Amino acid sequence: MESILAGLLRYGALVASGWIATGMAMSMFGGAPPNPHVGLAHRCMAIGIVLLIALPVLRVALTTSGFLFERDYLFAAISGAVLGILALGFLLGTINPHIQFH
Repeated sequence: MESILAGLLRYGALVASGWIATGMAMSMFGGAPPNPHVGLAHRCMAIGIVLLIALPVLRVALTTSGFLFERDYLFAAISGAVLGILALGFLLGTINPHIQFH
């Protein structure tokens, strides 16, 4: 299980970095500002950032399923609670992203 999770993080980070680097290269070498590729460059960078954010969440989800597969219900419940907290944070952030918590 550890090798699967390590591979997920290693290759996922490489893929996400590739998306970001592609977007940055398109943005830098795209030409003049009224460039139709600027929107595509921003999308590529956004995909990379979303992938970087999603990797730890995916790791927690895979860890939870691994604990369930091994019938280790205590650690499955703990990692499930962490996954629930991550999901709640995501939902609260997308419902109204303009709320400022002081």
